Amino acid sequence: MPVSRPIAVTLPAHGVAFAESIHGPGFRMPERADPFHKLIYVLQGRISLGAAGGGENLRAGAGATVCIPAGLRHHIADAEPPTLLLLCFAREFLTGDAGLEQIWHRLTGGGSAALRAGGLTGPRFERLWQAGIAEQAGRQPGREVAVRAAAANILVALARTPADQPAEDAAMRVTAVTRELAATFYEPWSLERACARAGISRRHFSKLFREQTGRTFLEHLTELRLTHAADLLRQGRHSIIGAAFSSGYGDLSHFYRLFRARFGQPPRAWLEKRPESKVP
Repeated sequence: MPVSRPIAVTLPAHGVAFAESIHGPGFRMPERADPFHKLIYVLQGRISLGAAGGGENLRAGAGATVCIPAGLRHHIADAEPPTLLLLCFAREFLTGDAGLEQIWHRLTGGGSAALRAGGLTGPRFERLWQAGIAEQAGRQPGREVAVRAAAANILVALARTPADQPAEDAAMRVTAVTRELAATFYEPWSLERACARAGISRRHFSKLFREQTGRTFLEHLTELRLTHAADLLRQGRHSIIGAAFSSGYGDLSHFYRLFRARFGQPPRAWLEKRPESKVP
């Protein structure tokens, strides 16, 4: 239901809450400060956020995320009636984890509202929000742990997203997809998915991708996966099946063919010639 004023959020005992706010045409928000940290993800529409202490307003469109530290006085105005996803979390959620606290400090500069632009956070980022909302509404064992984990994953995803992503620069969008691919190569990537993420044609994407990496998309993806699989096997704690699965290969025979083409031998023979390795 569209609202005309900010929704009220009360944190549960575990300190994390997801919420949704759909602004009606008459939405008004007086300046306020919350006792908890807050992320606002603009699912659709456009907003402008002003914070106490001066400076220019932050303008956020669909796909952008605004980070607002606890205690910061701020107000939101609508440029186009938005649908917003909120992630609110207690200060203790950060202070209990030095890594998360460092990420939040990096996102906000230690106390200011900050913006992470949209464009390439997209479906994978939105799935993290969906997971948090679903766990919060469910009754499965470990629900509170899953909600906190979803919140932590959202913060990590934001920390890995460049603050500035010019939507009009196709080369930079391809660079961002390449960076995302390096972190998620084990997912079911395809050239079509990569082109959709960059928002450009297959031909244009392939040209820019080869210019930046020196390889085709499939060659680069295969190299990332096989290098990871070889590292896992070299550590001696993973079976060949486990290394293939963890690298994104569900078809073991396909993995064997690619591994042999890349390293000159099938996985077991390759391992047996490495004295520091153990074959599980």
